[in-house]
Amino acid sequence: MAANEPDPESTSGGKPLLKAQGIRWDLSPIHKDAADARAELVRQVVDARAFQSRYQRRVATLNEVQLAALLQDLGALRDRSRATAAYCELRTAADSQLPENQDLQAAADEAGVQIANLTRFFELEWQALAGPEARALTQSQELHHDRHFLERLTDQAAHTLTALEEQALAERSTAAVSAWQQLFGQTTSAITAEFAPEGGQGTTHTIDELRAYLDDNRPEVRKRALDTLYSALQPWTPVLARVYDTLVGDRLVVDRLRHFVSEGVDPKPLPMQQANLANDLSDQTVDTLIEAVESHHPLARRYFRIKAEQLGLKKLLLSDLYAPLGKSRAYSFDEGRQLVLDAMRSFSPAAEQILATFFTEHRIDAEPRPGKQSGAFCESVARDKPTYVLLSYTDTAQATQTLAHELGHGLHAVLAKREQTPLGYETGLAMAEVASTFNELLLFDHLLTGEQDPAARRRLIGSRVDRSFLTIFNQTMMARYEQLAYAAKGQGESLNPERLAGFWVAQGRKYFGDTVEVPEGYRFGWSDIPHFIYARFYTYSYAFAHLVSLALYARYLVDRSGFVPQYFELLGAGGSQTPAALLSAIGIEISDPRWVEPAFALISSWIDLAEQSGKVIEGSS
Repeated sequence: MAANEPDPESTSGGKPLLKAQGIRWDLSPIHKDAADARAELVRQVVDARAFQSRYQRRVATLNEVQLAALLQDLGALRDRSRATAAYCELRTAADSQLPENQDLQAAADEAGVQIANLTRFFELEWQALAGPEARALTQSQELHHDRHFLERLTDQAAHTLTALEEQALAERSTAAVSAWQQLFGQTTSAITAEFAPEGGQGTTHTIDELRAYLDDNRPEVRKRALDTLYSALQPWTPVLARVYDTLVGDRLVVDRLRHFVSEGVDPKPLPMQQANLANDLSDQTVDTLIEAVESHHPLARRYFRIKAEQLGLKKLLLSDLYAPLGKSRAYSFDEGRQLVLDAMRSFSPAAEQILATFFTEHRIDAEPRPGKQSGAFCESVARDKPTYVLLSYTDTAQATQTLAHELGHGLHAVLAKREQTPLGYETGLAMAEVASTFNELLLFDHLLTGEQDPAARRRLIGSRVDRSFLTIFNQTMMARYEQLAYAAKGQGESLNPERLAGFWVAQGRKYFGDTVEVPEGYRFGWSDIPHFIYARFYTYSYAFAHLVSLALYARYLVDRSGFVPQYFELLGAGGSQTPAALLSAIGIEISDPRWVEPAFALISSWIDLAEQSGKVIEGSS
């Protein structure tokens, strides 16, 4: 069978599935081509220089009306810069091996540094204002829409350096950060392995395609796919470890310069503080969150034992962790699209109309192929430009969930861009993941409502629990892994493959206990996770958002029609307030450690349903 031919066994409705073949995005609404993007980069640098000439050394003298005009100019410039940078990044994500894309990305990185240096004076001059004076200005009606943007700048003043120091850090970022990130992306996107799910001669599979088999109904296929994945990763772990070691070391140096360290005569690194500040979450809120998740490990282990029993196993293998509880059907891209849109229609016809445009306007790249960035993401691009989604759709139920997830980001972006300014529509990572996770829950609700067969219901419920565990427990485990890595690097230890493997396995054992048997290859599980490379402590935001989404979902189940306007208001608020304020307005108080309990109670009820469904199936057999 040729590499591009569909597996005849992978069919839906008797038709071969094509893994979203030909589903690629159209980026022309942003720029018509690379030359257009390059020309715009030049114009943006010129306009940034004009902005600097117009306002530098004047910020402290501006009244409310003049300051509002400055912010409008700054927002427009940032929006244009954000759009072109996104265009270059999207081209690179679609094909990181194409030299034209690599060159364009380099040009965008260079222009981005210049624009940041030319406009940075505003942040520095604003932060030079006394705190009370700055906060008094933000209370004016003219600055209402950008109030939180200004307040956050004031809060970040303690971690801002001088203009020359900020410029020096920005100038070096291309070589010190972006180049290493690009190396990671190019390396992981090029990793492939020969694999034959049916046995016999194998075909070339990407990382994402191998992972898709972990949702296969056949345990031997799942095991071989995972072993193949780890074997493919192993030779590249020295390079991938070096990338991570370098980035962590660089981040810790910058942290010391920015005073993200503990107080006292012997200051210690506080590597999470930068991420917490970016997320608008207090250190205490994040620490409490992680501890709360880990205190519920017994709930996870209870489910692992139930799942092993229902799969007829004494103990789960790692490759069985996300195995379906029953035969899982395949979904073509067209079927996945329709399921997601039907689920959104049940929730809100207005939401369905928004998300339908992603398909009709070709704003999704879903085709798996070598050279394409692994994983999935949604790029908001800019306030006056359309939003785009990338994933590698692999004709599985999990791929359909991923499609729903990324389109949740898309809904959030569209609503926030409608209501907020260019400086206020983007949220921190934690709140950015709320709508995506809630979309998954809406798809689950839609599928479960229409399913009466006990076996199919058990499979759906089991899949939902698996997804929640992946998002809550696994992502929190990754945050703990990062804490160990940053602590080791902060103490002068290198982050070599052996040390990183030790941290990874230790956290896995802490989570699984004695309920899951992990293979030797699990030691390489850290190596291709992009979140560690492109941001730090990104993953706990998934856990936070998922728990928030579960809390919202519980409210939706009680009052479906009344909830929708509140939800749209929450998403439309974008980043105009702190997460604590946004969630308090909808009845969730994240300062109270007990806020997570309703979410875990809901998961526990799903586990009960899965266990009961299994008994019904056994009794009828």
